[in-house]
Amino acid sequence: MANTGYLLAREMTSRVGQPLIYLVFLISIALVVITIVPELRRYARYAVLALFLNLLAGWLLLINFHYQIAVNVALVDPSGRVPTGHFYIPVWVEDEKFFFWTLILSLLVLVSRYKETLWRVSINLVLALFGILTFFTSNPFVQPLKDFHESYMGYAMTMVSSAPPLAKAQSFYGLYGKMVGFYNSQYMWMHPPLVFISYALFVVAFVGCLFMFTSRGQDYEKLAYAYAKPGYILLTIGMLLGYPWAISAWKGSPWWWDPKINITLMMWVMYSAYLHTRIYIHRRGMRVSTAVFGYLAFFGVIFTYVSTYLIPGIHAVAGG
Repeated sequence: MANTGYLLAREMTSRVGQPLIYLVFLISIALVVITIVPELRRYARYAVLALFLNLLAGWLLLINFHYQIAVNVALVDPSGRVPTGHFYIPVWVEDEKFFFWTLILSLLVLVSRYKETLWRVSINLVLALFGILTFFTSNPFVQPLKDFHESYMGYAMTMVSSAPPLAKAQSFYGLYGKMVGFYNSQYMWMHPPLVFISYALFVVAFVGCLFMFTSRGQDYEKLAYAYAKPGYILLTIGMLLGYPWAISAWKGSPWWWDPKINITLMMWVMYSAYLHTRIYIHRRGMRVSTAVFGYLAFFGVIFTYVSTYLIPGIHAVAGG
């Protein structure tokens, strides 16, 4: 079984992508310095633009890698009963998830027209933090698609070995199940991107909610709502698309008890409460209540994301 094309594409992705992710880190550090030093703040927008362009270049590189996987990687049933399959993997799996989140956030910061200095300083620092975290915790180029690579190479080595037919069949069907239920699922192209775009919108809304505690004006409240509302809509659609996927992918499994699903529901309830309290924003005390719900709801976003790595469950196993 020839895997030369795939291995070359993976090596090229890592070789080209590593300098890009180092640039993301360095630009993020520069953005911190530029944002903190008042005399340099006029260059902040250029730093944000540079960060976005580097993230975009990295994402395009990942798209090419996924295309090479689709072209070069074949899943062949040793018994010949199942037609040969190919992997059509979206560019938001494994370490690519947080990278995609940071890319969308950088775009939102870049196109934002809200010019108030203190908010600009805060959102630039938050974006810089995301860039630094991407470098240290979610570098998609150091070992591109590590989990997929290990699964596929294990299957490929089994196929060319002298393993008994039963072992080869088990290796094939184990990876075939992942291909059909996860990697190639049509829901994989819809559910995760909607969720991560909503997360990026919630980051901006979170910064607005923080300033609602200290500012008596309406600008920050309107700013937070302007980002939280589309974020909530996308999150809701993403969640609704996730449930038929869960039913089809995890038949016979108690997926409704999965920790991440329940944590996500609690986060959705918190954002529902935030948007509901905003209806009564002009009543006494409701401004603070709205800000508190928006503040706590975003911690729900963080907890939902890290639960994949910290709490065992179906999403942790699937890499979701």
